[in-house]
Amino acid sequence: MTEDYLKNYRILGIQPGASWKQLRQAYKKLVNVWHPDRFQQNVRQKKQAEEKTKEITQSYKELADYYKKFGALPLPLEEQLPPVIEDRGRHVTPAEGPPADIQFHEPASVAPSARTPKFQLSKRRARVLAALALLGSIYFIWQIVPWSPQEYHHSTEVNDDPEPNSGHEESSSEEIPAEKYFRIGSSLGEVYAIQGVPTKTENDVWYYGNSKVYFAKGKVFHWDENTDNPLQVDIFPGLEKANTGFFGRGSTKDEVLVAQGKPDRDAGSVWDYGLSRVYFEKDRVTRWHEAQYNPLRVRN
Repeated sequence: MTEDYLKNYRILGIQPGASWKQLRQAYKKLVNVWHPDRFQQNVRQKKQAEEKTKEITQSYKELADYYKKFGALPLPLEEQLPPVIEDRGRHVTPAEGPPADIQFHEPASVAPSARTPKFQLSKRRARVLAALALLGSIYFIWQIVPWSPQEYHHSTEVNDDPEPNSGHEESSSEEIPAEKYFRIGSSLGEVYAIQGVPTKTENDVWYYGNSKVYFAKGKVFHWDENTDNPLQVDIFPGLEKANTGFFGRGSTKDEVLVAQGKPDRDAGSVWDYGLSRVYFEKDRVTRWHEAQYNPLRVRN
């Protein structure tokens, strides 16, 4: 590499082997530092700045022509440049710095430290906005798109009957699988999956049109069925239809719920119906006390 190119590197304050981007950055910074318009108040300093600007521009032009011709900047053979010091974000060699009697302040627009925080802040803000937009989309889909566990359940089954709920008396129990019924003791989730979304709910009562399903501690204990709004219900296993209105010794709590209804007070092993009481051991009736004004539906 010739001495002319070494001189160009010294003037621009960069080392041989620098990239094209580094050359451009050095040139722009030095032109900004030595621009004559910054020294309007002093004729001598302005003239020095003009000469320095010409020198910087000429050095940049020679290196740029070399780059355009060979696709790379000239590399050194044995020569080494004097060490480069860094002064407030720009590279300037000790011999090529501005005169000592020239005072100036580098514009904020060329200081990398002034741009970086704003760029980082905008990236953080963009990430936060993107996350909020995603959450908003998920909430919108959840609230707007209709979904019913009953519909999802049906979609995975093959139904050979085009009108399974037609209500014809000749329909047999085989047309509707056993898991399509809920019964005494069924949970809230089971009723929801089988009967679908209720028309409305009030405390422990779910309404399906004019039909009602009553819950106690999250379990079905009674229902009122209207013919206009049939319920997919089944009798509790082990109970005979003729005996569902009464309970006796050995009856389960579910059987007592069917016959007597929800207790006024549930103390676990004792249920109160007004002044009457039913006593349980291991969730089965052992005895009861019946008050005159609060009769119990017990089997004689």
